[in-house]
Amino acid sequence: MKGHGPQWPLESVGTVGKELHHLPLATRAAFTKFFITYHGGLYISDVQKEDALSTYRCITKHKYSGETRQSNGARLSVTDPAESIPTILDGFHSQELWAGHTVELPCAASGYPIPAIRWLKDGRPLPADSRWTKRITGLTISDLRTEDSGTYICEVTNTFGSAEATGTLTVIDPLHVTLTPKKLKTGIGSTVILSCALMGSPEFTIRWYRNTELVLPDEAISIRGLSNETLLITSAQKSHSGAYQCFATRKAQTAQDFAIIVLEDGTPRIVSSFSEKVVNPGEQFSLMCAAKGAPPPTVTWALDDEPIVRDGSHRTNQYTMSDGTTISHMNVTGPQIRDGGVYRCTARNSVGSAEYQARINVRGPPSIRAMRNITAVAGRDTLINCRVIGYPYYSIKWYKDALLLPDNHRQVVFENGTLKLTDVQKGMDEGEYLCSVLIQPQLSISQSVHVAVKVPPLIQPFEFPPASIGQLLYIPCVVSSGDMPIRITWRKDGQVIISGSGVTIESKEFMSSLQISSVSLKHNGNYTCIASNAAATVSRERQLIVRVPPRFVVQPNNQDGIYGKAGVLNCSVDGYPPPKVMWKHAKGSGNPQQYHPVPLTGRIQILPNSSLLIRHVLEEDIGYYLCQASNGVGTDISKSMFLTVKRYVEERLLTAVPGIGLPSISLEFFPLRIIVSLSLAKAHVQLSTRQGNPSDRCSGSSVPESLPWGAASLTLSKSTLSLIKPGNQSTSLSQGELR
Repeated sequence: MKGHGPQWPLESVGTVGKELHHLPLATRAAFTKFFITYHGGLYISDVQKEDALSTYRCITKHKYSGETRQSNGARLSVTDPAESIPTILDGFHSQELWAGHTVELPCAASGYPIPAIRWLKDGRPLPADSRWTKRITGLTISDLRTEDSGTYICEVTNTFGSAEATGTLTVIDPLHVTLTPKKLKTGIGSTVILSCALMGSPEFTIRWYRNTELVLPDEAISIRGLSNETLLITSAQKSHSGAYQCFATRKAQTAQDFAIIVLEDGTPRIVSSFSEKVVNPGEQFSLMCAAKGAPPPTVTWALDDEPIVRDGSHRTNQYTMSDGTTISHMNVTGPQIRDGGVYRCTARNSVGSAEYQARINVRGPPSIRAMRNITAVAGRDTLINCRVIGYPYYSIKWYKDALLLPDNHRQVVFENGTLKLTDVQKGMDEGEYLCSVLIQPQLSISQSVHVAVKVPPLIQPFEFPPASIGQLLYIPCVVSSGDMPIRITWRKDGQVIISGSGVTIESKEFMSSLQISSVSLKHNGNYTCIASNAAATVSRERQLIVRVPPRFVVQPNNQDGIYGKAGVLNCSVDGYPPPKVMWKHAKGSGNPQQYHPVPLTGRIQILPNSSLLIRHVLEEDIGYYLCQASNGVGTDISKSMFLTVKRYVEERLLTAVPGIGLPSISLEFFPLRIIVSLSLAKAHVQLSTRQGNPSDRCSGSSVPESLPWGAASLTLSKSTLSLIKPGNQSTSLSQGELR
């Protein structure tokens, strides 16, 4: 008995109960014959004629508003029982539920004698589990788990026949997304990797968003992984900063997590430093340099352009603050005149460097250390220190070609005597420079230094064209300027490329070419052209992506599956990007009319090699299967196969005792079920399909009553059931032989 309630949201309705003469059944403990299903149905067991005297009503109560509504009354019509085959009164259908919920699979049946109920999951009896409760109204499963997914069969049987209800239960885990790192602060030019970890049922899709806008791959951004779970940003720029979301979707389910990426100029900068000072010999002093950068930089020290060697009188210490600031101290104990000069602290990290310098004067007779020739790089700035020690002195002046500097806008002479050349030019700045120190009104000392200017290589931009399998590829790397000699090399994914195996490198004075005679998947990667000379080493990197349409490595072929056993439908593809494989199913043995996606449950899964795994083959798996692959390159490919499900036939042997006979037994031979009833006088045979439709039933011949034992046979199409005459003594009787 079912009640039809108001059109309230399902989660907002709670079934209060069915009323019997206005007395709620739920409160009448004596009425243990009444059962209310999870879906609001009323099931009455062992119906008696007095049950027809009652009026039945269904009452519903709104979960939130508390409003109640009552159905109209209903009465039963009770008749005398008659022998009948079972009939399903309340069955169930396929459904999908979240893990952790409770579900009832209804299975209420009528029939006389009262039918016995047996439950199967994926063709096997239910395993022992305290979460599963068999009720007269159906099977209740609490705290659902993904392993509860499968095909459930409720079989009801009595001596006159059987019926069954079948449905598929799919249990899915709620999607849960975790994006790491949650917050990242790094420097411009660095590599950023965001990883999106998902927990939950398969068949989800992932999309990436930045500041609520969909992220699209480009030269700097790539989305990787089988499920697009990794976002990679190479040579990140300021514009890549923002809030990133990993958004996962599966049917009506959605889940997301976000991360904040802050990209700043990671080049080190000096945020605090020391000042110029004058000390006496033996007077200890300490110099401090604080620098910031991403990643945190390392600080080194130099005196008059020469690294300071740590010894008993020169000690350094360095540490990093919680905010990423690097603090470094240079401590000088017992300084002598030679410890005077220009002190420089240099902060370096993977992005770049920064430096600061100031003169520390130690009192004593002035002199100039021997000057070392300098090599400057064209286009960059250069500092030239006058290596004077001792104090006091009157002034420091610089000359080039007898001209007092500065003589143009690119030259600056600081008060401490340092000469700075900005944007160095080879023709104009190369040459001899003279440092002159006035130590008395009419007395000067001087030292000269030679500045050589080297021009670094400049690589012209190049790109990899779209590449296909088997194509010829020629990529030139041309250096348009730079001092000779220039050495040009190639690397792939960081490894040096050596000519061979279809790859040829040809180099000349200022050009090198990369040639691939037949492009294949193995050539995918990042290629770097590196040019070096005495001035600098420069490089230019580009990515080669070889796109390959999908192709079958292993094609599906028709195959047999054994009922209840595991089966694998083989299909393997390759291509680039890696193809996405979808399996489809068309039921039946005729020509496939329409394919539908195979529902991936705990029983059916796609293996890493794209083959389809069926953990327990069922009759419903019969039909055509289509393995379809696509990767956005070329045309999709597909191949169909047919799966046949077979069941092993086993003989049943029972002992026949003259004068007693044999009990009724049920033999299952796919796709038929045979119920055999034997008595002293006759053999009764019923033959039905698995679905047990009454129209499919038929009875076999009766054995003549004059014979205590006999033989009967029934022929349906090409299947024949034979009951074999046993003889007069106690013996083993083969109950069924299907041929």
